[in-house]
Amino acid sequence: MNKHRFPLLLIGLAVLFWLVFYQQLPEDMPMQWGADGSVNWTAPKIIAFLFNIGNMALMYFILYFIPKIDPKKKNYRQFSKGYYVTMYSIVVLFFIINVFVVLTGAGYDFNIHLLIPILVGLFFIVFGNYMQTLKTNWFFGIRTPWTLDNETVWRKTHRLTAKIFIIAGVIFIIIPFLEESIIIPLSVIVLAIIFITPIAYSYIIHKKSQH
Repeated sequence: MNKHRFPLLLIGLAVLFWLVFYQQLPEDMPMQWGADGSVNWTAPKIIAFLFNIGNMALMYFILYFIPKIDPKKKNYRQFSKGYYVTMYSIVVLFFIINVFVVLTGAGYDFNIHLLIPILVGLFFIVFGNYMQTLKTNWFFGIRTPWTLDNETVWRKTHRLTAKIFIIAGVIFIIIPFLEESIIIPLSVIVLAIIFITPIAYSYIIHKKSQH
């Protein structure tokens, strides 16, 4: 249970943060921002509170139960450090989002174009650093028919993907400081590489292993 005190503490602090500012918040809270930083979705503050805290708690409980229900749950012991660091990083990310939503609703001005890419970039770097330690499982990592079928394919795919994630993380961190005209195209290209390359690479490695 010691490993779960930190995420549970953060969830409690997020709830407390909402309660401290609740009376100061407007009846309609910003919930989503467009590419230009303008608010394009609002919700009543009670809904905003339940939605944001609910998402944070739900993500934690999903991550908590995944190792317990995975048929390959014994493998989690071999990458437990990476798994828990990733869990903590995700919970911290949701905590920061809650703080950001509350402070924005309370009237504090934040540069969302700067904040979100940096947070995403840091998450990719953290996850990338531990990705190559992952062992085969049904929920976490690059789960293609080819990685799940072959341990060598799994290992090589995650070794490459770890490098891709770290490089992508660095790019996301510097994106806010680039020319506005190239931010969206660059983001799309990076995301496409992140999602397509591991799948294609695992297929290629699997085919080669059969010869």
